[in-house]
Amino acid sequence: MLVPQVTILNDIPAHLAVVNVPQAQEPWIVLSDQPPSLQSFARYGRRFGGIEPHFKDYKSAAFRLLDTHLRDAQALTCLVMLLDCASLLALVFGLITVQWGQRGLIDWHAQRGLSFLQLGLRAVRRWFHRGEALPQLIPLAAKSPPTAYASKRKHEERKHEELDCRIEFSRVVTLAT
Repeated sequence: MLVPQVTILNDIPAHLAVVNVPQAQEPWIVLSDQPPSLQSFARYGRRFGGIEPHFKDYKSAAFRLLDTHLRDAQALTCLVMLLDCASLLALVFGLITVQWGQRGLIDWHAQRGLSFLQLGLRAVRRWFHRGEALPQLIPLAAKSPPTAYASKRKHEERKHEELDCRIEFSRVVTLAT
């Protein structure tokens, strides 16, 4: 269902799109400042694909958040804020590692597939192991560095990425305000 020109939070103009995507467990409901189209979902899928690894980093790959067994909302909020700071520092250290031309010392796969977060975490471990000081932080560049891909196949898939899945539209039964 594509619904152009809706208003949310009393005064914010937006466009609504709702679809059932076979690969997803739940319907996708996308609010955007852009007119709705099938490409809205392609953009959403790419963005979510970029966000998903961050959940993985928090849950298992970097910080093992679930192992804390925290259930208190305030404690979790504080911990996630600290993890956000740690993620930003690790990301900057990963960028520094790439700028220094040292990616190959840490990510030794032929096609360099580690995220900047993982590069940064591994670089910090390496510097501490070698007794080296952390480098001076640098401002983040205005433009993102080239994306690393785990394989040539993944790189080719991303270059030719289009909306290649079937989208099933269904009627929304209720919309809550």
